Parts: sequence; structure tokens; C-alpha cells
Amino acid sequence: MASVAPPSIGPKLRKARIDRSLSIEETAWRTRIRPDLLRALEDERFDSIGQQSLVRRNLSSYARFLGMDPTEVVEEFTALQPEPEPSSIEELDRKSREAPKPKRPKWLIAAIASGVALAVAAGVGALGGQTERPAAKTTPVPSRAVSSSPASRGVGAPVPPARARVTLVVVALAPTRVSIQADGAQIFDGTMVEGQSRTFRARSAVDLVAADGGTVRLTLNGVPLGTAGPKGSVFRARYGPHGKISGA
Repeated sequence: MASVAPPSIGPKLRKARIDRSLSIEETAWRTRIRPDLLRALEDERFDSIGQQSLVRRNLSSYARFLGMDPTEVVEEFTALQPEPEPSSIEELDRKSREAPKPKRPKWLIAAIASGVALAVAAGVGALGGQTERPAAKTTPVPSRAVSSSPASRGVGAPVPPARARVTLVVVALAPTRVSIQADGAQIFDGTMVEGQSRTFRARSAVDLVAADGGTVRLTLNGVPLGTAGPKGSVFRARYGPHGKISGA
């Protein structure tokens, strides 16, 4: 369904710009909004911009630059929309909740099994091999010691560079939320600010989910990949040692 907006929004923006003796080109340079998007806002061709979340973002930035109340302008646009669509972050949250939880790595299961076996062996005196002598007094290890490890909380420990076969560098071109899994374990889930760069390593695969694919630039194993995906849409992909394994 086409976006509907009050006819007063575009003329208000155009009048405010002209009152300040600004051309579209100068305004685009100062706001970092493309000239075609500025013209679309002033002409109220909102469908040509994309999702409503992207329209609202550009309206807010343009109105603030022109000295108008960005909240009032965005609310005026939103008021006549038939069904507000979820934002990129809301869509990311929904998909994250619906996505199956990653399986525990085999090495973690083996480590837990080994720890249990050692504890049982120590309890029956198998380690010392002397059942006749009273066992030495030991301090029991609390059961929560296992549950507090980074892996059991779903937060993986960083992979050393020497052991990494996958190195993914993520650079934020604008504030955006990013979620990263390395070898099936969550290692990052948060917001990256504009200009921030983070490096993620894994032995077999790195899973990336970005709230807005157009706001992150990727480099895989030293090879630039450009922006992750289209601006204004959630991006999800898996990368291995030889390139992208799956995803948009």
C-alpha cells in the first residue's frame, strides 16, 4: 500500500530551505542526504525513498537541519499511515527471537563430560588408587562454577588471531545494531556508533546480523566486500574461510 502523507510536509520543507537561501546541492552537502532524496521529500514522493522507517529518518534529519521540530514533522507523516511497519531494530529483535538457538560446540560438551568424569573419579578415590586411606579434605567446587563460564552463558571467548581461519572486520557507516556469532557462540550483540570498527574471528564461521545492511561495511580475510546489503533492511549472512556461505 502506498504511503500517504499530509500535503503540507513537502511545501514546509521547501519553504524553510528557500527562506535560508539554500540550493538542493548545498543542502545535500551540508546534511549528507542525497539530492534525489531531498527532492523526493519536498515533492512528497515518499514511496521512491523506501521503507517508512527510512522516510522518517530522513524527514527527521532534514527538519532538524532546517530548524523545524523533527518530532512534529515525523508525527505529521506517521499520523496518516494506515499500518505502521516495524523498524529495522524491531524486525531484528523478532527474527532473533524466532531463530533457533545455536547448538553447543562439541568441544564444550567434551569438556563438561571430562569435568564430570574427573569429579566422580575423585569422589570414589579412583585418582589416588588407595581406598584404604581416608581421603584428604577438599573444598567442593560450587556447581555454579560451570554455569558462569562464558560459553555456557552463550558468550564465546575471542579466538586468537593465530588460530582464526575467518576474520571479519565490520565498520559502522552510521549508528546501527549488530549481532555476531563465532563458531555458533554469541560474541557480540550491541550498537556500533558511526565510524566504529570491530574485528571478529572464528575457526570455521562468523554469523552476522545487522539491523540495517546499508550502514555496515565489511572486510573478510583482508578482502573488502563493500556494504553488507541494501540500506533500510535487515541483513543476515554467514561467512567462512572462503567467502559467504549463506545469507542475503
